[in-house]
Amino acid sequence: MCPHCKSKPIFSHVFTRNIILKPICPDSKIYLFEPQNLVNIEKDDMLHYSPRGLKEAFGFNGFCSFHDNSVFADIEPKHGVVDWSNIRSQYLLSYRSICREAFVNRVTRDVIWHQINCSVSNDPNYQIRNLSILVNLDTTFDNIVAYQEFLEKGVFSKDYSELKFHYIELPFQLDLCISSPINVVDDRGPCFKFSFQETNLVNVFPYLGKTIIIMGYSDKFENKWMNNIIPMFKSPYPHIVSTAFVELLYRTELNAIGPNLYNQLEPDMLEAFYSTYRLEASNYSYNIENQIPCLFYKPLKSIMPDTWKTL
Repeated sequence: MCPHCKSKPIFSHVFTRNIILKPICPDSKIYLFEPQNLVNIEKDDMLHYSPRGLKEAFGFNGFCSFHDNSVFADIEPKHGVVDWSNIRSQYLLSYRSICREAFVNRVTRDVIWHQINCSVSNDPNYQIRNLSILVNLDTTFDNIVAYQEFLEKGVFSKDYSELKFHYIELPFQLDLCISSPINVVDDRGPCFKFSFQETNLVNVFPYLGKTIIIMGYSDKFENKWMNNIIPMFKSPYPHIVSTAFVELLYRTELNAIGPNLYNQLEPDMLEAFYSTYRLEASNYSYNIENQIPCLFYKPLKSIMPDTWKTL
């Protein structure tokens, strides 16, 4: 996906396995939640967190071997640690994330086209639903490409003027991994607009006993949604922090949780999350009505310090 590169892509990963995923997955298994599979499940079925090997987590056919190793060397050190507060680290991680999003968008579009062309169903709602998904995919792809070009200026030319980043480092480790752009519009329901009122490039992951939150944005937008959620992450109260993380789950394309965190989640709350996710999967509005805000309350209560200053 690097500009002008014609070499064959290898299977790349957004999050480096050795320094981010393996430390939270001692058995090399992670629980993956993949919303794009909505196009392949039956009407009454629900998505679930499924155990997957780390090689599958956040992977995509993105870069050739040379670029995958050379371009991202700063966030894949063989020794030492990564400074995630550094603007270049933030650009590099966000570039990997947006490239994966572009790859998944086009693969999903091909699947939908195949379903439309090969379907023997006479149900008009089936075709309307698939055509609506196609419109949505094309709308979001235009936005993805725009942000991909913004990020390429920073990655390849060290021009970091297009995008800004909010960096939050929480003093506890929540084994949750999220990597996806979040698009927000004024209207409720599926988005059929060419441009969004707000786009944020979100990456959340555990690192060396802390939880890292990186949110990229353009200051050309009002960024109302982002400015509202950031103080929630900085709250000393676990129910508020849980609400913020859950908000991300409803809006992001892909997330994963480590086995330890998964085992701490209450089964009835997980089931409620699965069912409400399906209701809100295409909701790009500022307010999501059907949420299970306390999904992470129990594990957060056990790991958050009793007292700590608001960041």
